[in-house]
Amino acid sequence: MPRHISLLFPGQGSQSLGMLSSFSSEDLDFISSTSKEILSFDLLDVIQSGSDDKLNQTSFTQPALLATSYLYYKKFLSITELTPNIMAGHSLGEYSALVASGSIDFKTALNLVYKRGLFMEKSDAGSMFAILNLDIETIYSICDEVRDTLDQIVAPANINSANQVVIAGSHEAAALAAEKCKVAGAKRTIQLKVSVASHCNLMQSASILLSEEMKNIKFNNPAIPIIHNVDALEGNNDDDIAQKLTDQLIKPVQWLKTMEKINMLDGIVVECGPGRVLSGLAKTNGLSNILTMSSDNFKEDFNNIYG
Repeated sequence: MPRHISLLFPGQGSQSLGMLSSFSSEDLDFISSTSKEILSFDLLDVIQSGSDDKLNQTSFTQPALLATSYLYYKKFLSITELTPNIMAGHSLGEYSALVASGSIDFKTALNLVYKRGLFMEKSDAGSMFAILNLDIETIYSICDEVRDTLDQIVAPANINSANQVVIAGSHEAAALAAEKCKVAGAKRTIQLKVSVASHCNLMQSASILLSEEMKNIKFNNPAIPIIHNVDALEGNNDDDIAQKLTDQLIKPVQWLKTMEKINMLDGIVVECGPGRVLSGLAKTNGLSNILTMSSDNFKEDFNNIYG
């Protein structure tokens, strides 16, 4: 029976209004008071009673998801009384993993991801498209061709599975690359409802600003190993965390490689945050024993698998 536990923390796209509804009033008061102290606005209002447009604005989405995932992690520890063996977070979720591992405290991370969102919003505008059922090499080739033809930025941004790759770039280049992917045999191309084009060179200015911001932050050695987005390598030291987080803004999320590594561990996979996006990707990547903490039956399901 599997005993190894991998925790996955979601990124943008997993947010929804009211996603804190299952938590106690004590937890909600903590998020409210802490956000008012650190961010000078009440994050609880944004999450529980705001509008979709506001919650989906990157600078609000990022602290909202970090806060929600943090509460889910506290709930995981309370329910299971177990320490996970390894963690990974998709894009923004990597910050949640760093908080859970003790590499950075919650308040510092909350301020950092809020500023990260602001930096991203100030970057050059762009689009993102999910490309389904087209081999990765063809997608890279098409992006290179479009980039050279238009002299505009477009590249793979999220390599989520062998059958799902998200590309990002300038509006024109991303749209043209998506069209060419469709012609090349992609089953579907879906434009994502995002306000920024992450994980490509449109984020260069944000990456520089984030790097400057992190000069004031001391990362601790993670108490639990983290698989980093940029290279899918395990890290349990603080030496290169800031650089990997900076690089993450302009380089693709290597989620396929991350899933391949976790699959080799043959354990329990827990999506620690709102929604089921990462659970779906884990299944697509051939993993089993997948649980999501946003399920009402999480405790029962976990006990049934863990034994």
